[in-house]
Amino acid sequence: MIQPETGRPCRGAAALLALAAVVLAAGPASAGHENDPDAFVVNYFTGGGTDGVLFAAGTANQQCTDQGLPQITVLSASPGVRISVTPGTYTVTGTDYGYLVCLGRKLPGMIVRGSGSGQAEIRVTYPPIGQWYTHTLTLPAR
Repeated sequence: MIQPETGRPCRGAAALLALAAVVLAAGPASAGHENDPDAFVVNYFTGGGTDGVLFAAGTANQQCTDQGLPQITVLSASPGVRISVTPGTYTVTGTDYGYLVCLGRKLPGMIVRGSGSGQAEIRVTYPPIGQWYTHTLTLPAR
């Protein structure tokens, strides 16, 4: 801050500028944010195959913090096959993209269950940018 009359810094302005420089140099860590670039890596995790779960999907960062639920849409199913898609927790067993840093952990995601025998085709759309793919589920004859 400059005094308009003299063009010199206001009293205490040097201290204020020094404080601002310290705060700016500290960066996000001073605001309580994670200073680890891996915290911003998005992984697309999968699971299923046990306890009646045909398939499960979720999104998390390298620290296994949830990054939002994917959307799962049933595109087609064999006659007699019934598919349900609900939010819930699942155990990570694989990845569609990213690192397996959360392998074996329970994460929030979308859970696919089904009954009948035949096949169902689903579309999995992951946040935050909407990447998607189709996946074929096979329900065995019982």
